[in-house]
Amino acid sequence: MKVNLTTERLELRTFSKEDSITIQKLANNREVADIINLPHPYHVKHAEEWIDTHTDRIANGQEYPLAVVLRETNDIVGTITLRVDKNNNKGELGYWIGRQFWGEGYATEAARRIVQFGFEEAGINKIWATAIVRNAGSIKVLERAGLRLEGILKEDRFLLGSYEDVKIYGLLKDHFIRN
Repeated sequence: MKVNLTTERLELRTFSKEDSITIQKLANNREVADIINLPHPYHVKHAEEWIDTHTDRIANGQEYPLAVVLRETNDIVGTITLRVDKNNNKGELGYWIGRQFWGEGYATEAARRIVQFGFEEAGINKIWATAIVRNAGSIKVLERAGLRLEGILKEDRFLLGSYEDVKIYGLLKDHFIRN
């Protein structure tokens, strides 16, 4: 099953095996790896193994991992995922953008579109996400995508040898429809 969502500047599409090298190059950055806890160095085999899991997960409606692609140039700038918890009818939003593309608004644009997809096409009731407290950029993305702060989990993630506090954001379908 293929998923293809568009925005003004972006296409959010399913990955192909050929995308492995680009993902490896984007993910093999210490700043990116440290924030989202990717292996570093990040090898092509990591990207290939990850992409290999997508077909079944998308077909089952379990997860929608999508490439964030610039429509104008067809360059992949990152990835965005909606992981669906069918038992509770909610989805977890996750994303990362390659370091050289930070600050361009791509994550916000992609997040807004996948939130819309989650509510209107996947039919879920709630979308939630987390961001480590020190990641101000990701917090802005979540807020600009309409998610609201629901709480803080103290020392929830162990990154770079220390525990990090995590902010939890959420958005209900009813609030999305009203706004």
